[in-house]
Amino acid sequence: MICFMLIGIVTAKGQGDTTLLSFENALQIMQDQNPALQRARQQIKQKEYEKAAKKGLYMPQVSVGAKAVSMSESLHLDLTPVRDAILPVYDVLGNYGVFSGVPNPDPRTNTVMPTLPEEYSTPAVRQQLLEGEKAVASANWDQVIQEKNFASVTADIVWPIYTGGKIQAANKAAGVEVRIGQEELRQAEGELLSELVTRYYGLALAIQAVQVREQMFGAMDKHYSDAQKMFNEGMIAKVEMLHASVMRNEAERELKQSKRNIEIIQSGLMATLSLDSVSNILPASHLFINKNLPGLDFWIAKSFEANPKLKQIEGKKELADIKSQVEKGNYLPTVALLGTYNLADKNLSAYAPDWLVGVGLQWSVFEGLTRNNNVKASRTLQEQVIQAETQAHDNLQAYLTKLHQELNMQLEQIKELEGTLELANEYCSSTEKAFREGFSTSTAVTDAHTKIAQVKMLRLKVYFDYDLTLATLLQTAGVPQQYLSFCSGENTIVEKLNK
Repeated sequence: MICFMLIGIVTAKGQGDTTLLSFENALQIMQDQNPALQRARQQIKQKEYEKAAKKGLYMPQVSVGAKAVSMSESLHLDLTPVRDAILPVYDVLGNYGVFSGVPNPDPRTNTVMPTLPEEYSTPAVRQQLLEGEKAVASANWDQVIQEKNFASVTADIVWPIYTGGKIQAANKAAGVEVRIGQEELRQAEGELLSELVTRYYGLALAIQAVQVREQMFGAMDKHYSDAQKMFNEGMIAKVEMLHASVMRNEAERELKQSKRNIEIIQSGLMATLSLDSVSNILPASHLFINKNLPGLDFWIAKSFEANPKLKQIEGKKELADIKSQVEKGNYLPTVALLGTYNLADKNLSAYAPDWLVGVGLQWSVFEGLTRNNNVKASRTLQEQVIQAETQAHDNLQAYLTKLHQELNMQLEQIKELEGTLELANEYCSSTEKAFREGFSTSTAVTDAHTKIAQVKMLRLKVYFDYDLTLATLLQTAGVPQQYLSFCSGENTIVEKLNK
């Protein structure tokens, strides 16, 4: 992936494995490689899956359950009192009953004699009653309807059809959480943009600082050489020559320190880009300023529309409203369809049904004022979020005003430093000429060169401050992706590395 992202990057000649990297390429690599952004994207995926999971609350919940039960004793149905009640009836009728009008069961004679005579029907009926008495007496009137040990496997279904708005609220809250996650990603991208600008253009600043220090060392080395010649010719005192030597050594020390600083900043840039396969990176893009910037009102309006922290507060405000709705919904009942189907069993009662369906309702009538206090707490949370939103608007406006004023001030400083640098160069040339003619001192010459270096360094620092302040402004306004349009184009003035 790193090789793909480095398309268009030119390898610096004479630098070994040093690579020139434009800011646009660096930004793309950071967006693809930085672990903080990858983590934020994974958090969004997590919330999207959680949102999808909440949709399942609308669907029936089907489960398979198994249970094995052992009771202290089997369940019995004792009907012996019924037996004892009907046996005397059988006994009396079977021994003393007289029956007439009994239908003739013989098809051959029932047309002639539809009913049996009493002398035939009474013995026959008595005989049947006495046989029935024996059967009733010998029957088992104490039945086991459920063995003490039994097991069953069932399929169960629960389908909520009314929950007082809790399911709808859960789905709505999940959608809000996804949007908050997306704003957190935008916030992380903005913060990392500022970090990248700090390290990328900080490296550009450090490289140009080395060039300034090299120019200073070259000037001090030449001045020391001139001072030696003039001392040897007796034109200046030894103290002048020694002063030139001290300043040359000081310039050399500052040059070495500047070069060491480049290595430190490079390591920070590598960490931001999460690169370890490239041993050395140099910026191909230069420090810059802009000719014109949109007015303060534009940035304030943009931030109210797109600032990621403000969007997160708006999302939390929605969550607070949803929570209030849920707390009020706790006063309402929950209704669900219920069903069970017996898949398999062992020793389960034959009287148990194979399936059942029904409707269940649960309505909590009193919870010790818990619901009432939760509703009040949710209202308080809503007020807190509203106050936080108001404060965020005020803070954004104040911060953007500060940043916009700093950018304008930095643009003014650049113009002033251009004139100062021109005067410092002219003064330095005059001082060197006077020194060579014996009308000036080594101190004056070194001070003139030092002033040039100071103005150049300050000028570079203002460029860097402008670039970083601009990144912070765009981050605060919620449009960090627009940074690329400001660092190049007709509205951009770049500080060339070789300038």
